[in-house]
Amino acid sequence: MWRIELDLSPPSLARAYEVLSNDERRRADRYRLLGRRHRYVSARGALRAILGGYLGESAAEVRLGLRPSGRPFVRTRDDDPIDFNLAHSGNVALVAVTRGRSVGVDIERLRRGLPYERIADRFFADREVAALKEVPKPVRPAAFFACWTRKEAYLKASDRELAMGLPAALSRFSIVSQPERSISILSVPGRPNESTRWSLVDVDVGAGFAGALAVEGRATPRFFDWIAPPR
Repeated sequence: MWRIELDLSPPSLARAYEVLSNDERRRADRYRLLGRRHRYVSARGALRAILGGYLGESAAEVRLGLRPSGRPFVRTRDDDPIDFNLAHSGNVALVAVTRGRSVGVDIERLRRGLPYERIADRFFADREVAALKEVPKPVRPAAFFACWTRKEAYLKASDRELAMGLPAALSRFSIVSQPERSISILSVPGRPNESTRWSLVDVDVGAGFAGALAVEGRATPRFFDWIAPPR
């Protein structure tokens, strides 16, 4: 697991832009808001640098592709089964990298004034809505974002969000915290063994954020901060 600060200095941002593919540069250039463009460039540049470190390649040499579902993957020369996932919100990004197992990650900046109860009623499973209402009101927004990031991380790891349609997918399964603070996946249609197949971990991203990791099998993640290298 890598945590990335996206607000880079102008020289570091320029170096990140240099390593992007032509497609990534075109996508970056389509952002009208300068801040969003810079953060996209920072996130993609850092992702390439991180993957390059595992593959023994430069950031510019990393070859990224898309699966039929639309989920990105990294092309390797020796069929090394590396999986990765990237998520960003505000000025922070998370990158998760695994070998031989699927992975998903999500991060959300906690936002005031969000109608989280109405969103939960629409997108959460009934069991999750009931659990949310049992949480003391002052900490209910944080509980909402914790649940949301766990669900998104699982969907990304299991590669189901595009096949099912995200709104429908979110309400068809539930993830709840148990009293002993473990996290269980429940009621996944057609997948009775999901609660034992996946590890779900809440990620401490920092104040004002919620983050979650979903990874196939049992796992104890290692956490790193990615820092843009000096020229």
